[in-house]
Amino acid sequence: MLGLAVLVAASSRDGTALFVGGLGLILVTLAVAGSHLRLLLRRSRWLLLTMLVMFGWLTPGTPLPGIPGASQEGLLLAADNLARLFIALSTVALILRALPPSELVAGMRSLLAPLALLKISRDRIAVRLALTLNEVEISRHGSSSEPTRMATALTLPASAFGATDFVLGALTGVLMLGAWLA
Repeated sequence: MLGLAVLVAASSRDGTALFVGGLGLILVTLAVAGSHLRLLLRRSRWLLLTMLVMFGWLTPGTPLPGIPGASQEGLLLAADNLARLFIALSTVALILRALPPSELVAGMRSLLAPLALLKISRDRIAVRLALTLNEVEISRHGSSSEPTRMATALTLPASAFGATDFVLGALTGVLMLGAWLA
């Protein structure tokens, strides 16, 4: 939930506040989870380039003399959207660094509890997430010549709320309230 609150808070900002907050988050992420962030950035490089070109060169506006075809408004719009994407990638990198796959599945399963009111099985979603994370780990650490083995039994981890969860929940509430009031 804290990651979601960071994304909501970032989406409610623009201009200097967005760039200062994004730069701070990126620096913290590089210090704490640099390898995860570099991997996510490497995998997202074409998306980043596409966003830069699509916004920077295909948005009408004031032409820039030094950059043929680009508009000032387009490059500002590209910078704004790229900053939001960098914030999202930094948040994901921090989550992947902080939570092992089993705790990530348990947390998602807990967050999906309200779906029971809509008659949607949170366990099915959690199982799909667990299988996806398992395949990612196999592809990351295994070799392509080895046959992959399917798990004979899959258990869904459950998590209980602790003191850290309450502190992070309060921080999440403060971020959401700040985004709502701003």
